[in-house]
Amino acid sequence: GNSRWAKTRFLPTAAGHAAGANTLINTLQSLKQVGVAYCTFYGFSTENWKRPPEEIREIFVVMEQTARQFYHQAVQERVQVKILGDIDDQRIPTELRDSLRKLERDTAAIPDSKLSVCIAVNYGGRRDIINAAMKLSELSSQLQDSDSWENDSEELFSSLLCTHGIPDPEMIIRTGGERRLSNFLLWNTAYSELYFVDDLWPDFDKKCLDLALKWYSNRCRRFGGREDSDMTSHTPAANGFVAKG
Repeated sequence: GNSRWAKTRFLPTAAGHAAGANTLINTLQSLKQVGVAYCTFYGFSTENWKRPPEEIREIFVVMEQTARQFYHQAVQERVQVKILGDIDDQRIPTELRDSLRKLERDTAAIPDSKLSVCIAVNYGGRRDIINAAMKLSELSSQLQDSDSWENDSEELFSSLLCTHGIPDPEMIIRTGGERRLSNFLLWNTAYSELYFVDDLWPDFDKKCLDLALKWYSNRCRRFGGREDSDMTSHTPAANGFVAKG
């Protein structure tokens, strides 16, 4: 919704992406306050390459500026950052790739991290699944115990995704009035609660977040079981938050 936000205000598209970056930083502060441990933001999808070249350049400029500005804040506030997706793609500017790698590398070993932030850049859920399937095919020829492989295949497959080590999101927040996942975390969102809101991403403030978390707290997560099962109990927004602008 960044572009639409800018258009309604007669501003250049770049202004919308800059406003969206500010919303990301503000949202992170709010998430820390309510105790969310993991959150993932969709920065640039594999399908976004279809956008006009000028807009793509603007997105990357804003992304690099945000990465540089957020670096010291992440280190000071003990925020771990993980990059999801293929940032080795040569179409991504070298400066941006270096900034993202530095942000990820220097925050990876932060002790007692209060928040883990995943940024999806050049990411696609289908591509991640295909890459994992190719890795699994290579491994399957090396595994001698086929019964063990079949019993643990789901866990093994998950470990081959770029999201390995990250809990499946409890909640997906999709802004901008869209009602779809747009190729985002397709394997991981099997039991995520889906929350759709008409607010454009730059307008998504703390009030919007509070409404989303309140909605989530009233959800009954059964995971295919019954309401009287132990699996229904959960701590609202404790293990995952995903925003898709």
